[in-house]
Amino acid sequence: METQRPEVAVVRCPDYTTETVYAAVKHSLELLGGIEAHIAPGSRVMLKPNLVRSMPPERGATTHPAVVAAVARLVVEAGSYPIIVESPGGPYTPATLRTVYRRTGMDAAAESSGAILNYDTGASQVAYPEGKLLHRLDVINPLLEADAVINLPKLKTHNLTVLTMGAKNLFGVVPGSLKIGYHSKLVERDTFCDGLVDIVQFVRPALTVMDAVVGMEGEGPTGGKPRTVGALVASANVWALDTVGASLVGVDPLLVTTTRMAVQRGLATGRLEDVNLLGEPFEALCVSDFEKGIDTPIDPGLVPKPLRFMVRMAQRPGAAGSTAGASSALRSLAQGWIWKQLVARPRATERCVACGFCVKHCPVQAITIINRRATMNSSVCIRCYCCHELCPHDAVLLEKPLLGRLVTGK
Repeated sequence: METQRPEVAVVRCPDYTTETVYAAVKHSLELLGGIEAHIAPGSRVMLKPNLVRSMPPERGATTHPAVVAAVARLVVEAGSYPIIVESPGGPYTPATLRTVYRRTGMDAAAESSGAILNYDTGASQVAYPEGKLLHRLDVINPLLEADAVINLPKLKTHNLTVLTMGAKNLFGVVPGSLKIGYHSKLVERDTFCDGLVDIVQFVRPALTVMDAVVGMEGEGPTGGKPRTVGALVASANVWALDTVGASLVGVDPLLVTTTRMAVQRGLATGRLEDVNLLGEPFEALCVSDFEKGIDTPIDPGLVPKPLRFMVRMAQRPGAAGSTAGASSALRSLAQGWIWKQLVARPRATERCVACGFCVKHCPVQAITIINRRATMNSSVCIRCYCCHELCPHDAVLLEKPLLGRLVTGK
């Protein structure tokens, strides 16, 4: 952990007007010593936005092109070479990238700023002996060829990690459909996020600039609602940035699974008071009623009294077999049946066109097409929500069983 408090700049940015965003991004980086303090002149700089899938920027699910263009302009002005790189969910092909870049506005961002768009879909497996869980990583080749990475996440809810910000955005360096394999071998939520910590520590972005001008609340990362926050958040420390981002929308940073796993490793504290905040008065930008997703942690106090102990057991970290005798059996029940009643299950709605995209990209083959509609096998489903996140027709709904609806009111 750093001995000095990590610096995070929080700057007001009311809209996506080109010059407004440029001025706000420039100011945020000047507070951190200027972009020249973080990238060397003449370097090849990979800009990594969140382009989860092909969606227009007004949906609030992808990093806005005005933010990407502003950072790219500053990189060019610093005498370096920006390249916009993403590996969205699904096939990692030049054709997919062309569609994603066009619909998310990245082609216009590149043209206006002097950046280039990456179409190299090569990937490599690299050794990472320092990893806690992942000692070999599958990553896209542009990452390995870059001199520096600037991470450009979007502030959104996420039904697996509670929020997706700087840390979760770097899962995009895993190429295309190979992400499925990571979900498949890192099934448990904490385990998956511990693997994400390994990926973040491997990438080590020089800067993270988060688009929180308009975030996404509710059923993120792609099915929620745009929500104006009016801020840009920047830092050289991704864990500090995620701590500030969560606090900005009224979420306890330690409820964000990636942050909690980083804290367990001593990479962060997850406490806002341990961050040196720069820029605007923080309280003036905070959002108090940001709507969380359906699968955020549950307050046992909301549960009917006879079930509260079971819910606490279900949420307690650690393996089910770590306690002997009756307690072990109780925890197994709590982490099994009870937990499944409290978390959301994906279901295809009438919008499903049986395209098979979710079938192809389910990491555990829990989906089949029956009567021209996707059908999810809840006994196999690992609740990674890839189907909900990637469905090109927004046809997957997340539903809780009756007990979960009674507990949360959703």
